[in-house]
Amino acid sequence: MIDIDIDLSADLGEGSPGEEEIWPLITSANVACGGHIGDESSMREAARLAQKHNVRFGAHPSYPDRENFGRKTLDIAPDALRDSLIAQISALNAFARVEHVKPHGALYNEAHRNRVLARIIVDAMQRSGAHLAMVAPDDSQMAIAARAVGMNVIREAFADRRYESDGTLTPRSIAGSMLTVDEAVAQAKLLIAQSAVIARDGTRIGIAFDTICIHADMDGAVERLRSIRAIE
Repeated sequence: MIDIDIDLSADLGEGSPGEEEIWPLITSANVACGGHIGDESSMREAARLAQKHNVRFGAHPSYPDRENFGRKTLDIAPDALRDSLIAQISALNAFARVEHVKPHGALYNEAHRNRVLARIIVDAMQRSGAHLAMVAPDDSQMAIAARAVGMNVIREAFADRRYESDGTLTPRSIAGSMLTVDEAVAQAKLLIAQSAVIARDGTRIGIAFDTICIHADMDGAVERLRSIRAIE
């Protein structure tokens, strides 16, 4: 069985089929809080399930763009984006203490490389609570900006998504970007054993991590998690 010290996480509160089955299989959750999806009812239920299963509770804020599920770039003023992120984190914090923040979708992908955007996210987090930790790839601008102000960084890796050679995720629009159950297990094994993955072009790249994430909105998420937890 997988080492209990390995933190398995998932993005939840998004209304995906089988979400309730995922909670007992993870140790950390990133919960949608109204930007791309999520409302009072879903956030309350996520807080209940996190407490029931002793899961670390985090926010999954995004561009305020429910129409596109937060997966498209939104042309928004920096102050407006910061205020939206603060409001999203605050909304979730009303139901349980938020311990970490992981940006969602286009915001996460763009802030990986965009220093200005990363600093806006960090600013919103600082204004939301000094205790908050940033969940982000180890070499991303988000992690760099967080460390610059003394914020704890939870380094994230993915078992179910293909990587590019620069350490970013292969866009979902590209065939093969979302790994099968067997591929996800193989990638998780390589991460756990060697902190590495094989990128889409065959390059072997190092991925330093503290948590391994599975996307709850992908078909077969429950099976992936169960199979990963069964790794010996």
